[in-house]
Amino acid sequence: SSGINAEYGEHYFKQINLSKSMMIPEIQLGVNFIILNFLINKLPKQQVSIFARELTEALKLKFKGHWYPKTPDRGTAFRCLEIRESVFDPVMVRAARAAGVSLEDLRSQLPDSALIPLL
Repeated sequence: SSGINAEYGEHYFKQINLSKSMMIPEIQLGVNFIILNFLINKLPKQQVSIFARELTEALKLKFKGHWYPKTPDRGTAFRCLEIRESVFDPVMVRAARAAGVSLEDLRSQLPDSALIPLL
């Protein structure tokens, strides 16, 4: 089934402790988009939780100094995750390695090509 298993979804959200005070909302939305559309119910729960946490932290570090709340369009190209057939954004590689997810397993669940804006 392509639908989200409610129990599995609850586990994911509890594991990464979603809180607006902890995360920039745009990063939260981007990570949720990737997890809910491509990884949940397809990879082991623990790996998905770790991947989500690590991706969130990697994005926070990447965007530090590149976040302009008063001019939100500034830096939007930098704040995108790029997925191409043979290339992953380095933050996704870091998160996958930390979660113990092989790049082959990650690749098999993601689209061949995508640019995911985290505006």
